[in-house]
Order: sequence, then structure tokens, then C-alpha cells
Amino acid sequence: MHRAAVVPLIALLCWPLLGQASEFDLPELGVRLTNLPSAVAKPQVSEVAEHPGGYDAVMRLGTAELNIHREEAPVPAGSDVAEPSYRAQLDRRYHGGVESKTLGAPTSIGGHSAWTVVDAHSGSSELTHYTCLTYVIVDQHLYRLAVTADGSPGRPPEFDALVKALSGITFEPVQRTTRS
Repeated sequence: MHRAAVVPLIALLCWPLLGQASEFDLPELGVRLTNLPSAVAKPQVSEVAEHPGGYDAVMRLGTAELNIHREEAPVPAGSDVAEPSYRAQLDRRYHGGVESKTLGAPTSIGGHSAWTVVDAHSGSSELTHYTCLTYVIVDQHLYRLAVTADGSPGRPPEFDALVKALSGITFEPVQRTTRS
């Protein structure tokens, strides 16, 4: 009987810790994420040299992954993620298997107009591949935010948690250390 009372007590005391959110600043990308689940692994930030050059940050939560890419080169004047022809260019540039030219809807992220596509398709195995892809232009730079996960029989809760975390993104000025 004593043991039966201890388990619920431990769960009750630990509950506030389980619900805490992590915050990550990604100054190389000019991004701050404020409501990631606490179990998200520390982001790995890397410079991408090949076209389109820029910076990537990758975060993982269980089977799900959030990849944020900021293109280094400014977008051409008049670029708009709401334009199908511009998204067609992005579809060709990023070979992710999700077509944003004809699919998706206008959204807002971090106070900026964005375009988001949510996709699920079955591969050759029993798994379904889930993707939430968002394009947004901030300070004349394109950001590509992609949450992906494989699941069976249903969508992994980690996927939903990372998609929800995108609502807590803010954009800040890029800060990078100079190389000597």
C-alpha cells in the first residue's frame, strides 16, 4: 500500500518539470524559439556553403526533426511566398518531395506573412512520412522551416509538438562572430 501511494506522489511532484518549455537562441539565423518541449535536443547550427548558401539549425524530438534554413543571399525585390510562381522556384531549389506551388495556405509566423504546407504520404514501407513546411521572408532573407517525422499507424506526437512550437518563434537581427 505504501508503494502505491509513492508512485502517484512522485508523478505529481515531477509534473511541473515535464511541462516546462525550452528556449533556444540561434543568433546565426536570427531566430529565437521560446516554446519548444523540454526534451528537444540542443540545436546543431551549421553554415551551408552549397547553393543556396546560408545557415541551418536542426533540432530533434524523438522521431521528429525541425530544420530551419536561412538563405544568406537576399531574395530578389518583390519576392512573395504567397506567389505560386515564386513557390515553384522554391520547390525546384529544395527537393523535399512537398509541392508548395499548388498546395498549402497563407499563414503567419513570428509576425510575418508565410506559406505553409502540411503533407502526409506513405512510402514503400508501412510508415507514413509527415511534413510541415513553411516559407517566410524576413528582412529580405528566405527562411525554410521544415518539421518531419515518420509514423505508424498515426502521426507521432513529437511531430505535433514541434509544429506547435513554431508558434513561439521570433525573428531577431542576425549575430555572428567574425572569423580571424
